[in-house]
Amino acid sequence: LKAAAASSAAFPSVPRAALPSRAALSGAMLLLRAKQHALTQGRRGIATSAVRMGGAPPYLHMPPAPPPEFEPDGSAKKYPLHQPIWDHGYDWEHWSLLPAGVFHTVYYGDFAQDYPPYWAWLQKFPMWVVTPFLTLWAIVTMVVFQNAGSIGIKPKRYTIEWMQATRERERQENTNPVTRYLDRRRSERGGTWIAQYSLPWHPYWVWMSGSHDEDVPEYFQSKPGSPHLHYTDSLSKSFINDDERPPPLRGHLGAGAAAVGGTTDASIIT
Repeated sequence: LKAAAASSAAFPSVPRAALPSRAALSGAMLLLRAKQHALTQGRRGIATSAVRMGGAPPYLHMPPAPPPEFEPDGSAKKYPLHQPIWDHGYDWEHWSLLPAGVFHTVYYGDFAQDYPPYWAWLQKFPMWVVTPFLTLWAIVTMVVFQNAGSIGIKPKRYTIEWMQATRERERQENTNPVTRYLDRRRSERGGTWIAQYSLPWHPYWVWMSGSHDEDVPEYFQSKPGSPHLHYTDSLSKSFINDDERPPPLRGHLGAGAAAVGGTTDASIIT
């Protein structure tokens, strides 16, 4: 009564019925204290907190499969299915939660009976097991199909003589000396395998190991060498083959110019 009288004296223009009751004030104060306590303590259940408070039900573990449905007479409920059912011996089930709109999810199941035998066999393995093999298979398939049209093609620039002539040009121009310097420094530290001197660098290497260019016999070699200057090559020695000559090749006329197709080609003068 004293609090009510004081409130009336403090707010003479406000009717007593419009003032909040003591129970409402106590409830609001209790709720405020509870919120403050929860925020200061920092302890709350993740699965029971609202999303706006930083919590949500964990979806790391999928729920179990839905229970079977039955008809009123006790028989199993059946739904019409307009797709084939495969009987291949695989009976795995993969369940996952998929988003449906913004606020909902759908519990989606994959069954082995819905897939042909080859896909059912593949999907019985975990994804982390199958993915590396599928990636490797896709890369190999793409490389084979992309280069299938080049099978048997022998570009002139990849013949043994042309690659030897390329090395001679790089020697005269002193091409890329920094790389060869660094490769020599690496080789001094011990056994170091440098891939660029060993791996094939063009897609025709399978059928071009013995391909020769008859127009430049001065660069003849029986076997292909390095496609570019090796870090062990000496720049003071030419790659032109002056000592050892190959046997006479088609179209050459000894020490003079060769007539090819009725014309004289000065580029093949020996």
